[in-house]
Amino acid sequence: MRRSPRALGLAAGLLALAACATGPRGYPTAKPTTPAKPGSSNTSPGTGPSQPVPNNTGPDPAVAVAAGGSHTCAVLRSGAVDCWGRGGSGELGDGNLRDSPRPVRVVGLGDVVQLALGDQHSCALVRGGQVQCWGSNAAGQLGDGAGRPGAQSARPAAVRGITDAAAIAAGPSHTCAVRKTGQVACWGDNRHAQIGDLSRQVWVSPALVPGVTGAGEVVAGARHSCARVQGGKVMCWGTGSHGQLGDRGSARAPGPVPGVDGVQALAAGQGHTCALKAAGGVLCWGAGFGKNPVEVGGVAGAVALTAGEAHTCARTGDGGARCWGDNANGQLGDGTAEDRKAATAVVGLTQAVSIAAGADHTCAAQRNGGVVCWGSNGAGALGNGVAGEETEGVAVSVRNLTGVSEIASGDDFTCALSGGSVLCWGAGNMGQLGDGSQADRGGADDVSGIDDAVQIAAGRNHACARRKSGAVACWGQNGRGQLGDGSKQARTRPVAVAGLNDAVEIGAGRDHTCAQRKSGQVVCWGRGAEGQVAVGKIEDADRPTIVNGSFGQVTQFALGEVHSCALQSNRIPLCWGQNRWGQLGNLAGVGTQTGQAVVPVMKLLPAEELAAGALHTCARTTNSEVWCWGNTDDGQLGAGLTIASVARVRVKDVRGAMAIAGGEAHACAAVAGGQIYCWGRGNAGQLGDRGTQIQRFPVAGPRIDGTIRLSAGSEHTCALRQNGRVLCWGSNQRGQLGGGAGSQSTTPTPVVDIP
Repeated sequence: MRRSPRALGLAAGLLALAACATGPRGYPTAKPTTPAKPGSSNTSPGTGPSQPVPNNTGPDPAVAVAAGGSHTCAVLRSGAVDCWGRGGSGELGDGNLRDSPRPVRVVGLGDVVQLALGDQHSCALVRGGQVQCWGSNAAGQLGDGAGRPGAQSARPAAVRGITDAAAIAAGPSHTCAVRKTGQVACWGDNRHAQIGDLSRQVWVSPALVPGVTGAGEVVAGARHSCARVQGGKVMCWGTGSHGQLGDRGSARAPGPVPGVDGVQALAAGQGHTCALKAAGGVLCWGAGFGKNPVEVGGVAGAVALTAGEAHTCARTGDGGARCWGDNANGQLGDGTAEDRKAATAVVGLTQAVSIAAGADHTCAAQRNGGVVCWGSNGAGALGNGVAGEETEGVAVSVRNLTGVSEIASGDDFTCALSGGSVLCWGAGNMGQLGDGSQADRGGADDVSGIDDAVQIAAGRNHACARRKSGAVACWGQNGRGQLGDGSKQARTRPVAVAGLNDAVEIGAGRDHTCAQRKSGQVVCWGRGAEGQVAVGKIEDADRPTIVNGSFGQVTQFALGEVHSCALQSNRIPLCWGQNRWGQLGNLAGVGTQTGQAVVPVMKLLPAEELAAGALHTCARTTNSEVWCWGNTDDGQLGAGLTIASVARVRVKDVRGAMAIAGGEAHACAAVAGGQIYCWGRGNAGQLGDRGTQIQRFPVAGPRIDGTIRLSAGSEHTCALRQNGRVLCWGSNQRGQLGGGAGSQSTTPTPVVDIP
């Protein structure tokens, strides 16, 4: 099942409204138990708080969640509301007209007991019965009497004349409320009779739905609305072209759905309606089901319902959820993009207390007060800090990853060492994730067959692990012999480096790899045309080759594209390979093609750490300053220079550095207190400054308390915290941030900052 076009046919007199009105999406809300009472079950997006949440953590945990077109909101335990995702019409309620991929607080709103979200508007039921709405008001969906084409409000406004609401619901561009009298009032778009009162096509203030009494719940689809009334019967009104009103012919006025009674809760989507039965089963009718209600397979023990545009989910009593319908964006949460006629379990969801479906995404509030989301991430609707394909500097938590002691980043992927296991995420087309596939992955997963790793390293499209025994295993691209297995065949699983079983340190460059052996000998393999593998030789090597030089104990390798460096225990760095941009730091003139000797970096204070970009090198010195040398076409030396430097230059204004990393054309440093500064190329947000420009001096990126290590790829950067967690920012085109692919996530992804 796929969504239908959003454009709707309009009467000639409504053409101006059409330019601003939303399309035929349905994000219903419902309140299956005692109306307007905190703790009632959540049944669909925009419904109120679920049953009381035990063991909540955090300063103000989420207790319920609601989803709209491309935005999501959560009710917090305090009664405040946080929203994230699309905000161009003010639907986030923070006073701004902009998207946010992470939660922002709705201003001037408290004591909220229920939410209802439409395509581009949001509403809240406040304890006592008042309703507040914000966002687009092009069709009068805010109910404040001011609706007109182009109207919008970025702050909550009171709905006229509603002071006794017991439950609320929102369709794409209309809103409804159950009053404490049992009557239903609706407002907004009425072109398809979804308000129920046919006397006008737009209602900017609430209008009573004729003939509906004794209502305990209301839901709103794209072109229809339904209410659960006494006896568990269901009354619907609006357009029934897909059968969403049941077998009622062409009737548009409110009327009962034939053959449906004993209903506990409702949910309505774009063109379908579903009902929760007392025994925990689910009936659906309309688009994809037909005009007569049919039982959905695979659903048992359901306690709440929610429907998106063309998918539906049921929350089960054990904290799980099962979903069915359209899955083009992973909104069913089963780890695939395959549509399902029968219900399928949401992967890894076991603690849900509230669930909500938006157009193409779904979210759940959990017992611990956190929120997870899955499906389309348009405008940042998943709340994981990722806005589309780029984070613009927002650090995203890597999923499925704890207990990390080391990180290493390639061009578009990153790996982490946890215990003896290696986990990787991001681009996988060259086999660089080591899981036997060539697929990209937006979350961390194990490299096959590695459970005894003690160190990791990553190049452009390959990675290596030093094992406890001293053996080294590598995987990924191998066109230059960088895996060291004696071949040039790419490997999707780790292979042993030929003849190397006593390594004590390893490092990886763009297309080459190096190691020091117990004897002190340094060996390298892979791309060697510039002398970076074997001094005095300009040829590739597909197995370890001795680097002729006098090395002490190597504590770290830092390898670039065409040069190599090693930091010794005496804190003196040695470098070899090409020196065209001065990246060896030995004061030889720019353009010098060294490649003939291992040389020390000149006039540098003792170094604690090295970092190499493609054509530049940086060092963190014992006085906690950062010095860089080499190419600076993109400002990667951090000193304001526009030409390459053969001598080390101090990165401006960075003091107290605790960790550094070099990307292809950028570099970063974490300082005491957790602030991270970056400089160089910022086209994909890799500097963390929420910009995409070249920065020739350091700019403040994210503040990440407890940062102990950094790693950088071509267009992304990652930080390892002392607690073993990893956060990344920059490009997410290949899922390299680890919080789920930027465009979508097929499994639940944690929402940042909640709780």
